[in-house]
Amino acid sequence: MKYILLLITPLLCFSQTVWNGSQITISKPNNADYTTADNQDRITDDVWLTRTNSGGALINYNQESSYVPGTSPVGTLWALGSTSDTNLSFDDFQGFDGTSGGPRSGSNRPPTNTALVLKITNGTTSESDDIHIDIMFTYWASSKSGGFTYTRSTNPNLSIKGVQSKDIFVYPNPTSGVVQANQDIISKIHVYDLTGKELMKTNASSVDLGFVNNGMYLIRLYRKDNKEWVTRRVVKQ
Repeated sequence: MKYILLLITPLLCFSQTVWNGSQITISKPNNADYTTADNQDRITDDVWLTRTNSGGALINYNQESSYVPGTSPVGTLWALGSTSDTNLSFDDFQGFDGTSGGPRSGSNRPPTNTALVLKITNGTTSESDDIHIDIMFTYWASSKSGGFTYTRSTNPNLSIKGVQSKDIFVYPNPTSGVVQANQDIISKIHVYDLTGKELMKTNASSVDLGFVNNGMYLIRLYRKDNKEWVTRRVVKQ
């Protein structure tokens, strides 16, 4: 059943959180291990998007281990369009583009190179709890290999410049305590939760996450060589 969202008043327009920050690209290679954080998009503490290697579409690995048509990924709804649109029609992943009963019925695949909106429902029916994210799929493996690539917007409260640079990372990841940068050019580390709240900072190339709750965090690292910040995701467990 379609969920119709009409953004017609200033009050309603501001009733959802819109992530209109910088774009990042998320990719899971064909046949990659979908159970690891590296092959999941851990958007929030509750929503970890990925695909299994046995067929089907996206799942929320935080809450489900296999794809269920009409339900997966749990905690999300989808729409054609962009977050700037004033009339978005949301539905589950299988049916949001109108193909669940059409020629692509049963394929459970999204349209590629098409503007979409991902709605994180945060497990409630209150629109004030929703997060709206612009997203576009650029690759979708048709075989049972689970590969996909998409680009999406991010939390505007967090700077993610350099997030896709591969030369800087923190390890071990996941971690139960101390993480450190792999390069000695890092001279500062700031730690944030997914709401953008700063939890700690240090003028060092390592930081101890032992006191924070299990979940995903954003680690901002300052490069003294080019005086720029890069951001990495780390999982505390």
